[in-house]
Amino acid sequence: MTLDPETLERLRRQLPLRLDRQGQFLFEDDPVSHPGVRALFLRGLDTTPAGEPALRVGEQWVYLEVEDCLLRALRVVSGEHGAPALRLDDGRELALDPAALWEEPGKGLRCAVPSQVSGRPLSVRFTNTALADLAPWLVDDDGRGTALRLGAALVPIPDRAPAG
Repeated sequence: MTLDPETLERLRRQLPLRLDRQGQFLFEDDPVSHPGVRALFLRGLDTTPAGEPALRVGEQWVYLEVEDCLLRALRVVSGEHGAPALRLDDGRELALDPAALWEEPGKGLRCAVPSQVSGRPLSVRFTNTALADLAPWLVDDDGRGTALRLGAALVPIPDRAPAG
């Protein structure tokens, strides 16, 4: 049975699945607690071409209500050439892209990483532990704010999302 596109769109929007600020998936108000399902959901996080949060499982996908960012940086470790790398709650370890890092006023550091599904950017919030791990790379930028030190280079951390 094939559903018409309008019905399928309505069903995708009506599924009561959300991701809270702490990274917990909830179906209605019930936590999704099975570790295998949680891992599957984390790997399936994506955004639509229009930028709306989505969750893909196999060939199917639904829209996802998200309270904050799609992923969390759990730790920051020394990666290639001593540059910071993120350990994400989806199980990946990726180099921190300084161009994708910014300070969200009142909420803290965040960045973007590519989705495992489409490669489109996914929002990442730094946990307190990850912020503490990142501290050795952070310096005061002569009173202009905070910068990321990468070798001899200082990369200012903006207070708004990068364009694009």
